[in-house]
Amino acid sequence: MSERKALKPVITVAVMMIITIAGKALALVRDRLQGTEFGADTIEGMAFLQASTLPRNFLDIMFAAAFSASFIPVFNGIMQKKSKEAAFNLAASFMTFVLLITTIITILMMIFAAPIFGITLGNDVPDGVFVLGTALFRIMLPLMIFSGLAFTFTGILQSLGEFRIPAAMSVLSNAIIILYYFFLVDSFGVRGLAGAFLLGWLLQVAVQLPFLIKHKFRFRLKLDFKDEGLRQILKMALPVMASTWVVPVNQLVNQRVASGLYDGEYGLVAIGFAHTLNLIIAGVFILSVSNLIFPKLSREAVLPDLTDFKMTINETVRILFFFLLPLTLGLMALSEPIIRVWLYGGAFDEMAVQITARALFYFSIGIMGFGMMTVLSRACYAKQDIKTPMIAAGIVIVLNAAMSISLAPLLEIAGPALAASVSQIIGALVMMFSLTKQNILVWNRILVADIIKMTAIAVIMVVVVVFVKNQLVGLNTFIYLIIPAVLGVVLYFALAFLLKLNETQFVLRMIRKK
Repeated sequence: MSERKALKPVITVAVMMIITIAGKALALVRDRLQGTEFGADTIEGMAFLQASTLPRNFLDIMFAAAFSASFIPVFNGIMQKKSKEAAFNLAASFMTFVLLITTIITILMMIFAAPIFGITLGNDVPDGVFVLGTALFRIMLPLMIFSGLAFTFTGILQSLGEFRIPAAMSVLSNAIIILYYFFLVDSFGVRGLAGAFLLGWLLQVAVQLPFLIKHKFRFRLKLDFKDEGLRQILKMALPVMASTWVVPVNQLVNQRVASGLYDGEYGLVAIGFAHTLNLIIAGVFILSVSNLIFPKLSREAVLPDLTDFKMTINETVRILFFFLLPLTLGLMALSEPIIRVWLYGGAFDEMAVQITARALFYFSIGIMGFGMMTVLSRACYAKQDIKTPMIAAGIVIVLNAAMSISLAPLLEIAGPALAASVSQIIGALVMMFSLTKQNILVWNRILVADIIKMTAIAVIMVVVVVFVKNQLVGLNTFIYLIIPAVLGVVLYFALAFLLKLNETQFVLRMIRKK
């Protein structure tokens, strides 16, 4: 295999990252407007954050990510072994099933919204948060229907090689919400904002429709439980469900623990914003990688020879280490100026900045664990190994809950954030050990030596970043952030070029050709 071909995933991921960045940048603007408008210690701020988080978390806990993870391998397998038409028949049946289940669950949760919302809050939260939050929760519950359809359509398009539209679909929805803040929030307040969020998710469904039509996908209600593919998806779904609970369950547990800190103020919104920012920044890379390789792995896993499958996994692990090591250390070093630039102002005061920055610092420790678990679980799903991710997820959830509850009284907001990070790192180690034992993940001398090099230059980078940041104390906040950040990126890649790490050599040759 030529070096150009070997490094093709790096270039493809870079393109996906650029596409994704636009949507993530708008999400940051959206959340900044939420922070400055409603703050971290107001009834509106706490109620809206929890009400907007719960539908997405419950969807993931119940089936969305699980069905997506089980749907894509089966869909790709049918396309490989049978035909595109057979795969589309499965997709139509799967779409109908998702629509039916999400509608039923949405109606039931609307009926029992008050007790469901109440159990997610700590006892110290002001009473007004429960009353307003329950009303907002009911408004946003149909989000489960829209996001279930959006995930289904995304799975179909990614399997057909369409990555750009699924990656960019959040741009339109976030733009709608931002426009609401600028023109309508003063008139309709936080309840209107809930409606804008709902409209944004509906648009995520709508924007994918033309591309499905382009591929001649027929939209029809069809539910055939005798369909072998659908039965295979449902059979995989329950075990896969447990393995996809890590992020939503941990977030629910940690937000409930945090909501009881600081006399019932600040903690809930601070940990929510820190968790969101951590996922946005890490997700630009991690989700680009996992969304790109999952359909590829699903196709390679059904071949008699697993050489390409193993090569894809090992190349991806290299890429994860190369990007996530400096990202982890950089976020830790710059957590306070990042939060200050992003959220400070309006109703988001100095105390909110400090608490949120501390949470981000400790969340950042777990980026590598989150990335490894996300990508390696895709490898397991592709070869229909649901046991390994399920065991790892169970360990992570139990460990996070135990650590979060025990550490919060000692470390305050750092307790639940650190619990999430440590538990995900341990979960990643469990999965890495299993795949290594199966000889799928191979730790050869070159890979180990390059990881050591990546670690060394990441440490050098963060030492320089911290030193420069300390010299800029007292300057404009943006300058205080941007100069160390840019210097760190340039230094890391410069050292990587000097050490001739594979991930940089192709880029260097392309620059020379130009």
